Amino acid sequence: MPRTLYLLFTPSLCAAEPWTTLREAIAGGVDLVQWRTPQPDRDGALRCIEICGERGVPVIVNDHVELAARLGAYGAHVGQGDLPARRARRLLRPGQFLGVSTHDLEQIARATADGADHVGFGPMFATKTKGYATGQPDGALRAALEQSLVPVWPIGGISGANVSRVVREGARRAAVASAILHAPDPRRAAAELRAALAVEVAHCATIARVDPVAPDV
Repeated sequence: MPRTLYLLFTPSLCAAEPWTTLREAIAGGVDLVQWRTPQPDRDGALRCIEICGERGVPVIVNDHVELAARLGAYGAHVGQGDLPARRARRLLRPGQFLGVSTHDLEQIARATADGADHVGFGPMFATKTKGYATGQPDGALRAALEQSLVPVWPIGGISGANVSRVVREGARRAAVASAILHAPDPRRAAAELRAALAVEVAHCATIARVDPVAPDV
């Protein structure tokens, strides 16, 4: 089944004990995890992969592409200011996924040409996690979905309170961080987000164009 709830997991951002938070988030419905730390932290990444592997949840390593390749992670993710996507693709093993952060249509096209398997697009809303004071304008996500040849993950400030806008513009999935990591009950937060996505998609079933669905992402 296509994955729909992508957790950007930074241990230092968790309100509760990080590994408990991760397990609870997965129990609540997170089905893709990004290991996101400033430093490579091999041991932490291995622990994350182990915990997620117990529930069949893939792990993508943010920024540290060589670490992702060495550990045999599901894939790696790079931002616009990180290692160029084309070079990241060469460093990864055959079959590993590559995600790229994008903020406009030109970046989506470039990322796809450079070998991205999916892209993050945002920020959808203002977010303190990455220091964005404003989000994408109305219609920007729909335009991204219409252009992209690979799955698009809306990202940035998404919560249960605003996920409806993401779905109304055509998305079936969302990437989140603080909405789960800062929650007093991560399992409930994840479950509510997953349910909200499902409900909104059902309500918007008449949308003519939604994002491409790949079986693994």
